[in-house]
Amino acid sequence: MICASLLLLAAQGATAEETPAWVLAPTAVVMADGRSESGVEILVQGERIVAVGKDLNVPAGAHRVPLSGVLAPGMVDAFSAFGGAAPAREDSRRLTPMLHAADSINLREDPTWKRLRASGVTSIHVLPAARNVQSGWGTLVTTGGSDRSLATRTRQLLSLHSQTFDGGTGPSSMTGAIEVLEQGNTTGIPGLETQGAIVLVDSAESVRATRRILGHTPLFWMLSGDPASYAGALRGELVGLPMTQDSGFSPRNLDTLKRLHDAGVRVCFGTAAGSSRGPEDLRRAAIAFARATGDPAAAWAAVSTAAAEYAGTGKVGSIGAGQRADLVLWSAHPLDASARVQAVLIGGETVYRAAALPEEEK
Repeated sequence: MICASLLLLAAQGATAEETPAWVLAPTAVVMADGRSESGVEILVQGERIVAVGKDLNVPAGAHRVPLSGVLAPGMVDAFSAFGGAAPAREDSRRLTPMLHAADSINLREDPTWKRLRASGVTSIHVLPAARNVQSGWGTLVTTGGSDRSLATRTRQLLSLHSQTFDGGTGPSSMTGAIEVLEQGNTTGIPGLETQGAIVLVDSAESVRATRRILGHTPLFWMLSGDPASYAGALRGELVGLPMTQDSGFSPRNLDTLKRLHDAGVRVCFGTAAGSSRGPEDLRRAAIAFARATGDPAAAWAAVSTAAAEYAGTGKVGSIGAGQRADLVLWSAHPLDASARVQAVLIGGETVYRAAALPEEEK
């Protein structure tokens, strides 16, 4: 049975001088490669994971919490449609490199945040609207807890995509968009060459142009149009796929996932820039990815480690020493369609509990 002491993590007996340690002992733990392993325990102190393994050297006074279920890292929405009433945007200029998505985030508690947590999503990466050739900086926040902001500036968003060719304030063709990007001061923006850029593209032409203009800047890709038609140009690179209403289960989308995987493209999923119905689509897409490719490790990475990398962080998306204690207790492995979220910890705080959890085991 699930021990209700889980609900008291980071809230019982904690002071600035003395932060209690907790040993979480679930039925199984989802490791970095996506497989679940039994007998693994997790030592949590404050908002961090201190150690992971079997037969841990547990400090004196640590509380041991047996858990019935599979403990996994919280899922990461690689580019989220959630977090604010509307994405940050500026329609009067073609280049808005200093626009910050962080300015559009509403961290006040509302049903959206609860729905994210109830779906097992603990971090969301919010980008500005892709309305400009250069659109501004993304931001990374948690879906709950006392300290919600993880990174105010993550990666710069660029767009060489037909949606930006509006003929008004923006260019009217791919050639025009490329010229705008060439004329912009891309190399002079502080942080761009170290933090990198996410580029919305829909063709091999836009991929080639971005590489030529940005030089040595780390590049990550958000794919639109027909990704399967230009996947070969992105072999070995990390790309983000927007969710659609069928969550990837249509024969065409399944075929696209397989083609990307076969081409050696690394994939992560996001709910923005598509027609996602909600945060539940992230896990549905990962399940579809596993089914289409036969590679559950890559499928789980698409909503965990790869998504965290896409957002520019190594502190969420996996369970390991030094990671944030952003953890989700599932009734089964999260790639099992029958699995349900039982409880969620963010930064060591219990922020969600399913209504039907059993009582504490006596």
